[in-house]
Amino acid sequence: MPYAAKNSDLAAFQQELVGSWTNQDFGKDENKNPVGGPENPLSYNVMPLPQTDDPDGYILKNFKFYETLNFNDSIAIAAVAPNRGGLVSQNARALFYEQQVKFAEGPAKDTVVHVENGAWLWLPRFVQQDGPYPANVNAQSVSNALQQPADAAIAKQISIPHGNSVLALGSFDTVSKKGGSGVCMKDPVMNGSPVIPDAPFPYPVPANPVTPPPALISDLNVDARYTTLANTMANFQNPHPLLTQCPNRPLQEAVAIIQPDSFMHWRVTTEPLEKGMGSMIPGAEGVVTNIPFEQRVADVTAYWADYWLLYKKDGKDGRKKHKYLAYTQTILMVMTIKGKEYSFPHVTCNTVTHT
Repeated sequence: MPYAAKNSDLAAFQQELVGSWTNQDFGKDENKNPVGGPENPLSYNVMPLPQTDDPDGYILKNFKFYETLNFNDSIAIAAVAPNRGGLVSQNARALFYEQQVKFAEGPAKDTVVHVENGAWLWLPRFVQQDGPYPANVNAQSVSNALQQPADAAIAKQISIPHGNSVLALGSFDTVSKKGGSGVCMKDPVMNGSPVIPDAPFPYPVPANPVTPPPALISDLNVDARYTTLANTMANFQNPHPLLTQCPNRPLQEAVAIIQPDSFMHWRVTTEPLEKGMGSMIPGAEGVVTNIPFEQRVADVTAYWADYWLLYKKDGKDGRKKHKYLAYTQTILMVMTIKGKEYSFPHVTCNTVTHT
């Protein structure tokens, strides 16, 4: 039975997420303009759309955006849902969130483009209590053989009103220290500033690759679509070609401006978990489901994301820390373009401030 959890029952990253995150100015760009807020966010979205009346069969809808991300500090912290397994129970510690995204530029500026809700789960295991209505679960841990695999210690559940649902599994970069229980309760804070990797060029590729892989089909007009500014010759929006080619650049700029003193890093994916990362479940992987319309025209087949929680000490009061959340996520969408199936990366990144 669920019981009323305390904040301390959540994993460290969940405790740090509680509250509201929005786009706020946190510095200045190379032109000395305020950066980070709704007027100049360090964010980007690469979004392909099927369009049969377009000469190339698809268009791009790329843009900067700003958002509000709320992690519920009442319902969420009370969400403890045990999964029974005979001798053990897995007590999913859930932190629910709501997200609303708005255009920061273009003809639809300041209107909502995306809404989403879901939960971040921490998945520790305990000795199963007796009876159908046991008392509060104690902190006695089970043997290592029954512990949650290290590479699947957390999960992200996502509900998107296009008719898509996602369950992604993941893990942390951690620093083992005394105390704590489970990989996420060890100290996950690392000193210094993270290195944000470049995101792969989000080109579409054949959804059913062959060996050897063929070159990109020229009739998709990929180079013109992805590397040039929007123009009147075709109905596509690509206002920032450099960002389209390197979608993580806004995060790299944000880290360079914030210069954090320390950070946490975690990742989740629906793809099969890599061997050698501690998984004891062969073929462990997440899942994506879509409604029939989406399956036919823009079938979401995979999702992965990286999150960096950044800490910056206040220059006036070294005890106070400012918190920023930087993330990059990729959704693979299979579309039929001119009778052939292609997998298009839909990449999104942003850096928001805890308010």
